[in-house]
Amino acid sequence: MICKKCGAKIQEGCVYCSVCGTEVQLVPDYNLLDEDILSGILQKEAIAESQKSFFVKKEKRKLSKIIWGFICVVLILALLTLFFVFQEIKIRHRNTYEYQYQTAEEFLEKGDSENAVSHLKNALELRPDDRQAKEKLLEIYLSKKEDASAIAILEEFVEENKRDKESVQKLIALYGKNQEYKKINSLCDQVKNSDMLDLFADYMVDQPKFSKISGTYPHPIKISISSAKNYDIFYTTDGKDPASYGRLYEGELSLDEEGTTSVCAVAKNEKGICSEPVKAEYTIRYEPPAMPSVTPAGGTYNEPQMITIHVPQECTAYYTWDGTTPSEGSFRYAGPLEMPQGNQVLSVILVNSAGLKSSIYRVNYIYMP
Repeated sequence: MICKKCGAKIQEGCVYCSVCGTEVQLVPDYNLLDEDILSGILQKEAIAESQKSFFVKKEKRKLSKIIWGFICVVLILALLTLFFVFQEIKIRHRNTYEYQYQTAEEFLEKGDSENAVSHLKNALELRPDDRQAKEKLLEIYLSKKEDASAIAILEEFVEENKRDKESVQKLIALYGKNQEYKKINSLCDQVKNSDMLDLFADYMVDQPKFSKISGTYPHPIKISISSAKNYDIFYTTDGKDPASYGRLYEGELSLDEEGTTSVCAVAKNEKGICSEPVKAEYTIRYEPPAMPSVTPAGGTYNEPQMITIHVPQECTAYYTWDGTTPSEGSFRYAGPLEMPQGNQVLSVILVNSAGLKSSIYRVNYIYMP
């Protein structure tokens, strides 16, 4: 080939003139076919170089996308990690007693007692024995008149401290409001503290009283039952609880059959509060009276004498002067007897309320004025 600029011969395969440095403009020195061939080769080389450059750029872009994609993934993962860490911290904070109690107070300030109760219960799950949260709950229950829930908390307070006068007072008021008077009596037994007894004054009922003490009696008896404030009295004679099964007392109880009778009674005021039961046992055991005692003793007398027969309670004395055996059809002793003149025999018996007779007492008087 020949350089078109300087005319120097260009060696085969060179694309620049070795003399002037001009890019080869192929000038065939022999024919046009060689020039076309050379042009095709150069064109292919240019295309190949262009394709190579394109693929290099494409690979660089692909690598760049991969790198940016990786960076984005890393950033996303980092953000997610931070988000979950923050959520975990938030959850842990919400699961603290302080958070739950503070949130409850915030709801109370807004007047939202329902949510306040929910958070206070959550706080108590974290600290079951916390008095502060229980007292706050109690305030809410009392203000909303949720008596059952308030009573449960107060009963717990009293169980923990039987000298908690304020809780006892509130509990008495709620029991009274709901007419749970038996629970008031039980509460009184539970605290058993003289400092507390004045709190129960409106709900205390004195026990009724029996006219006769427990014991064995040889004769029928009548028993009256009284109440200091004239409250209704209920009683049983079969051992059952008089507050639940008693009959209304309306008059004296007559006991005339042999055996033991257990009388149990309570007084009940206008609120329906019953006293503690009082109990007495009465045994009726009939025995013949002892031989009667008579004064003066038998003998001879020159002065007038008055004869006295000593008659025990629940007995009646009968006598004769003719030596016959006295009976309930004989003379009934009603007071001192004047000693008759002459030689006389006084015969005396005692008959008790059960109809049993004593042995006969006989005494001989000789009165000679």
